[in-house]
This record gives sequence, C-alpha cells and structure tokens, in this order.
Amino acid sequence: MKKISIACLSVLALTTAFIGSASAQQKAKAKAEIKAATKTAAKTEKDGDDDWSFGGNRAPGTWDAVVEGDKVNIQFYGKHWSNGRDFPVAEFGKLPEGNISEFSLTRESGKITFKGVFESRFGHGSYTFDENAQFKAYLQQKGYTGLDNEFMMNVFFTDVNKGYFDFLKTNGYASISNEQFKDLVEQNMSQKLLADYFDLIKTEGYGHQSLEKLVELREHGVRPDFIRGFQQLGFKKISLDQALGLRDHGVTPAYVTELKKMGYPDMTLDKAQDLRDHGVSSKYLASLQSLGYKDITLDRAQELRDHGVSADFLTRMHDMGYKLSLEKAQELKDHGVGPDFIKGIQALGFKDLSLEKAQELRDHGVSVAYIQRVKGKNLANVTTLDDYIKLRDTGF
Repeated sequence: MKKISIACLSVLALTTAFIGSASAQQKAKAKAEIKAATKTAAKTEKDGDDDWSFGGNRAPGTWDAVVEGDKVNIQFYGKHWSNGRDFPVAEFGKLPEGNISEFSLTRESGKITFKGVFESRFGHGSYTFDENAQFKAYLQQKGYTGLDNEFMMNVFFTDVNKGYFDFLKTNGYASISNEQFKDLVEQNMSQKLLADYFDLIKTEGYGHQSLEKLVELREHGVRPDFIRGFQQLGFKKISLDQALGLRDHGVTPAYVTELKKMGYPDMTLDKAQDLRDHGVSSKYLASLQSLGYKDITLDRAQELRDHGVSADFLTRMHDMGYKLSLEKAQELKDHGVGPDFIKGIQALGFKDLSLEKAQELRDHGVSVAYIQRVKGKNLANVTTLDDYIKLRDTGF
C-alpha cells in the first residue's frame, strides 16, 4: 500500500452534506462538489495499478470515487494515509445516484460502510471500517502480529480470506512468515494477481520463485502483462531481473513498439534502456523527423539529446531563417548559441548576424549585456561586432 501524508482537514464541512435528511441545499452542495471533482479527476498512468488522482486533500474517514466501465476506483483517506483501490461495481450492487444514502461491501476480513452519493461517474462521501474480530483472531492464531486497524483495512482491500492461505500452500508456499504476509498485503497481492504471477512463472519456465521476488516485481511495477508485452514483441528470453531493470529505467513494451514503428525495427532491449537513460523518447524522435531529419540514427539522436539539442531549439532556429544541419545544431549548443542570444544581438542593431559570427561572439565572451555596457560608454571607434570582440579580448 502506498502512503502519503495528508493535512488534517476539518471533517465538519465534508460530513454535514451526508448527515440527516437530504435537503435541497445539501443536494446542491453535493452536486457542486462532485462537479468540481470531475474537473480534477485524472487517471494515473501506472501500468494497471489501482489508483486515480483527484487532487487536493481530504479529511480522514472520507472517500472519492470514479467509475470506469465495470470497476469503481475508490480513494480512501485516513489520518496519515490515502489508498486507492479498484472494486468490481457488481460487488456493491447499485451505487447511489443523486440521493445521499448508505451502501456497503462485506468480505471475510470485515465490512466497509459508505455514506455518500454518485453523480454521473463520480462520487464522494464518508466511510467506516469494521474489522471481523473472528477473522483477526484466526490470523493471530496463525502467528501474525501488528494487526492494527489500518493493516486490517489492507487485508480487506487485498481480499485475504482463509482460502488465500490454502491457495498459497497449493502453489508451493506452505509457510508464510509475518514479514512475508505483511508484504503481500501491503502490495495488494490478491489471489487473482498471485494466480497471474504463478501462471507466468509456470508457462515461461522461470522455476520456483520466492515470495520476496514476487513482491519485488509488484513493488517495482513489473506485472505479468508487462513481461508478456515484451515476449509478444519477440523478446522471449527476458529474465525477471531484466524485467525489473527495464521497468526501473522506464522501458515499457509500448515504448519499444513506438520506436519500432518509427523505423527502428532492430531495436534491442539494451538499446531501448540506453535511450531511456539519455532521455530519448519516441516524441523526441518524432519531432526530429517532423523537422526533416528523417534518417537520424538512434545513436545520433542520443548524442544530440546529451548535448541539449531539443526539437524546440531546432524549430526556433528554423523559424528565424537558420536551416541547420544536426552537426551545426550540436556545435551551436556546445558554444552556447541559441535563439535568445541571436535575437538579443539582432535587437542591438546587428540584423544580418551569421551563425559563425554568433558563435565567435560567444567564444570571446561578447554577450548582449557586454555590448549594452560598452554602448553606454559612447566609444566612437567601437561600432562593428569585430570591434566588440577585439575590445573584449583586451580585457575591457
């Protein structure tokens, strides 16, 4: 479970909309708040993780939600944490639309009672969690400790039940330590997700893997479909450690697919990781190609990125009438010559500034500020850019 610090807000303003009778004023307030939420709700790109971002802080014991297809993602707010999880809509039956009401979700580990309202796909309200004392006692009998209310909520979110341990035993994990159980719960390693990992490990011949390795994969965002995505691209022999490295460096199947489609069919995973490390995105390559550099190699793109040659730099230079080769663009960047520098010199009256002269000015330390300073001295014999260069070389 991911935790973030949340400022303690007053519960009063949020709870009054859900207590007592649903007056017209309360309904209007609820609608206004939901309308505001729709403007800020945005799905987070986390490769399938159970999380959406709503923006802003919420008081403990409150929730926000958004419905996506047959799932509802609910963001719960505690005293010092927040937690977003997906639930099948079918588990709730009918969600309350328009009118404030209660609904609940019961699992073997406990029950969450919600009070709130949905409008369109968005909802919010308050909640209470009641842990199942008998199930908690069952976990304690198995030797698990540290079962506070927050952890039991995670047990609830992960949908741990007695069958969960039978399932692990069937798959070769008969003894689960307290630390392993904590990691499984906090990483939301549900039976469904574990089954997906076990299927991958079996079908791809990874051999028996420790629970620690499965938790590590999950913690780093390496889900089974992430690995399968690379396999579908032809990378059949990808190891679990290699998959971890790729994920940590931001290399996804989608990234490799985009590069292949852009004219680089022989892309290797090592090269993809190298490109990512140097900030070469598919967008960057596409922008270079759109500017006319069609035959740019990946190595050349990586070198340009290292030297700070951006698409914006090239576009601005082109718009100013300078049609650059990539070699010249890199050279100018290395010498600190950019659009702003050129415009600054031109604004001082030197309209026909060549790139070579601009570069020479930079190399000799002749800046816009320097020329302005010298102009203020009213030196009659300093009129051309060459004059400024000579004067600068004297140390003036």
